Amino acid sequence: MTHELPVDQPLDLETTLYMGQDFRWYKRDDGWHSGVLNGNLIHLRRTERGVEFKSDSDRDLTRLLSSYFRLDDDIEAIYAEISCDDWMATLVEKYHGLRLLRQECWECTVAYICSPQGIHWIERNVEDIAQVLGDPIEFASEVRNTFPLPKTVWTYGTRALEEVDFRFPRTRGYIVAAAERICTRDLDLESLVSLPYTQTIRELKDSGGVGNKVANCI
Repeated sequence: MTHELPVDQPLDLETTLYMGQDFRWYKRDDGWHSGVLNGNLIHLRRTERGVEFKSDSDRDLTRLLSSYFRLDDDIEAIYAEISCDDWMATLVEKYHGLRLLRQECWECTVAYICSPQGIHWIERNVEDIAQVLGDPIEFASEVRNTFPLPKTVWTYGTRALEEVDFRFPRTRGYIVAAAERICTRDLDLESLVSLPYTQTIRELKDSGGVGNKVANCI
């Protein structure tokens, strides 16, 4: 069944999906964008009235996608605030409809731990981690894998991640260490959303492989 998410504000779907935020989307030959979001295999495409979508789930994922694309943000107010000089105003105009994504915190963290390797490596590594430790999901003759939970990564450890071809082998240890911090409640990613910026950065930097740049990306 196909659903439609109404959108009455700027949303450049392709730029948002492929601008280096979430790394598990790709464009299919039929024009739909395929991605795995919160355990759901979803196909999306932009329409005049919004975003048309279908998935392996029987549930209506309208609320999930509305949160993911942050349609609750007042983007026009954001544009006005950040267009503080000619350079920023030019960028706002050039990338009109580019939105920040409200991603699942754990997968986002792992992706940016991989980021010093470059975007191509992030895409490759995140997908391979899902293939090695995730669960298969099938929709429209397509099979993808969910992204593994922190508990799964911590349980199987670096040995399981040896199947993933990281450009920098120490990345395996950083990912497992981050999973351990979450499982032992040394790090609560969800709570960081409500903390002051400087405290959020400090908490994230207590994880191996997370410096200022990676913490800011997360």
